Amino acid sequence: GAAPPRAAGVGLAAPYASARGMPEQPQDVNDAARASWIVAKGIAKEFLDYVEEAPRRLSFLCFCGGIALSLNGLLGVLNVFQVFNHAIYYVVNLYAVFFGLVTCITELHADTSPDLHRTFFGVQKWMHEWAKGLTTLWGRGLFNIFQGALAYVSSGDFGVGVLLGVYMLVMGAVYVYLHWRSPGTRAVQEDYIRVDG
Repeated sequence: GAAPPRAAGVGLAAPYASARGMPEQPQDVNDAARASWIVAKGIAKEFLDYVEEAPRRLSFLCFCGGIALSLNGLLGVLNVFQVFNHAIYYVVNLYAVFFGLVTCITELHADTSPDLHRTFFGVQKWMHEWAKGLTTLWGRGLFNIFQGALAYVSSGDFGVGVLLGVYMLVMGAVYVYLHWRSPGTRAVQEDYIRVDG
């Protein structure tokens, strides 16, 4: 039959058992988790400070993410055999290319790449008229979160799509954070993305 139940504090789990018989986390694990949390908070704070010093940095990081998403989607689109076997993934890859290009055009600025900005200024202006959400920090944040989630869930196994998805989720979260962090500076932060015609 079944082995009789052991009393709390008896056997292999004795060092980690509580008075009620429930296992506890060893102190080393708690200390490691606490230290990891402190390091993660420090890295996040440094990154947010880095972005807040010059908001164009975030635009450039998102521009690079848009390029990477477009290239990753393009590789999926070029796999024409996927149309027959996995049509939904083929369509998602088409959307990834499109959304990546939208991100690239939205994040273009004259001081970052004058020639490219001049070339796509008309398209950027048109996009900002018809997709006004892309002219706000929260709108860009939600758009990047959507792209990141799409890349993440459509990737399947751990690969480039998962990494790109997490990257875009983080960029989107930073945009949303910048929008909500302080109402007094929100207008100043949003001003750098407006397109004047």
